[in-house]
Amino acid sequence: MKKRSKSLILAWLACVLLALSSAACADVGLMLNEALRIGASKWTGAGHSAVYLSNVCAASPVELRPCLPGENGVVLTNYRDFGEDRLYQWNAIPLNLYLYGVEDESERSLYASATVRWMLQERYRQKYLGSMCKGKCVTDPDALWREAVAATFERDIYMFRVKTTPEQDRAMIEKYNRAGNVGHYNGFTNNCADFVAQVVNTYFPGSTRADRVNDFWMTSPKAIAKSFTHYAMKHPELEFRVVRYSQIPGEFKPSRDNRKGTEELYRGNRWRVPLAILRPQELLIFASSYLVSGRFNPELELRRRPVEEVIALQTEMRLARARHDSTAEQECRQKIIAARSNALGTAEEWAGYTHTVRQYEAEAITQGYARDLESLRSATPKILAQRWITMDARGGLWLSSRDGRSPKVGLSLRTVAEGSSDARVGYLLALSYVGDELRRKPKNRETLEFFRKDWQVLEQLRGQIIPVVAGTRRTESAGGSAQ
Repeated sequence: MKKRSKSLILAWLACVLLALSSAACADVGLMLNEALRIGASKWTGAGHSAVYLSNVCAASPVELRPCLPGENGVVLTNYRDFGEDRLYQWNAIPLNLYLYGVEDESERSLYASATVRWMLQERYRQKYLGSMCKGKCVTDPDALWREAVAATFERDIYMFRVKTTPEQDRAMIEKYNRAGNVGHYNGFTNNCADFVAQVVNTYFPGSTRADRVNDFWMTSPKAIAKSFTHYAMKHPELEFRVVRYSQIPGEFKPSRDNRKGTEELYRGNRWRVPLAILRPQELLIFASSYLVSGRFNPELELRRRPVEEVIALQTEMRLARARHDSTAEQECRQKIIAARSNALGTAEEWAGYTHTVRQYEAEAITQGYARDLESLRSATPKILAQRWITMDARGGLWLSSRDGRSPKVGLSLRTVAEGSSDARVGYLLALSYVGDELRRKPKNRETLEFFRKDWQVLEQLRGQIIPVVAGTRRTESAGGSAQ
């Protein structure tokens, strides 16, 4: 009887764990899009907010449905007017289309140019917008539906993710489909951050809120990201983590950090200098308010919680500390350090990649692929200027010679590695892309998960065109990972 009772208890526990795991199979992600150096963001530093739902998909850009197997969810984004034929409150766009302009992340472009983005936007319009976009919407270069396609061409994006349940997703779908999708945008009381806060609070009531003092009674993207982070930290069962999608190198100006109202007045020279001269007392008040209650660093949150594994280990460490098990606590601490390093890379590992790329650049010049380092690093825009940009059915990008005499070369992560692509020119594109990434500040660089994919393509192309010379090929000891 005892054995039978024990078996029943174990079976019951297994069922409970299975139910819990299946109930937490989706995510909601609050997206903090960095500020642009044009338009309103140039003056406010606020940036943009959107929200990612991993188990909610688009029946159309203005209607939601549950995702089917293999689909990876949508981003809901809100603007004052998308420029479509009707005034909608929000558009739903598949995650990879929002980030890169293509359905498959492997098709992301190796270079962000205005021409490439326009082509991706037009593909999206023709394939997804349909009857929603028939009038001025088709040709208007400033229509804001375009901002929801290939957003990483112009800015870095942080995503603050937690687990949700199927029941929460169904309630959200029902609420927003039933409410009617009609725009009522107001920059002061009903802006993009207000919309995202409403969506996230549908899942977790009270989890996001405005910072009325530091944002002068408005709601800013940074304020709701901060409040949501604090909420998630108090609920470890949500498995909070942060992801960063980095801006693709190219023609667009680098984005800049999101700021709250008092932070922009305190840190932005265009405001700080005049205030210091004309209103020094007010500047002191703004600075004090920001320093006391307004500070929040998304990059620091990424460094703390880059993967779910870290959250589980932190919980284990707290339990070990509670039972005064210093050995187990120290083991958890070491595992957390290792998990963060594996996700983000160590300084030594990144230095190893940088050293190897410098070797590859010197090698390419020796092989006659470029005259000097400057021409090698600026090769991509010159190659694009000499060729036509085309797109295949999957959204993969290609460069074709204008006289038809040279072989085509891929401009996407997938197409550049295909057998039909010119390996030599493709290698120069990949080397330029990887070099650009490594010369960035760590905050703006790709995380290691994405960089390893780029590195694998670079090594593949190099192996096709560069003779194997002793001491030049990267090994695992050169910088950590050669995969």
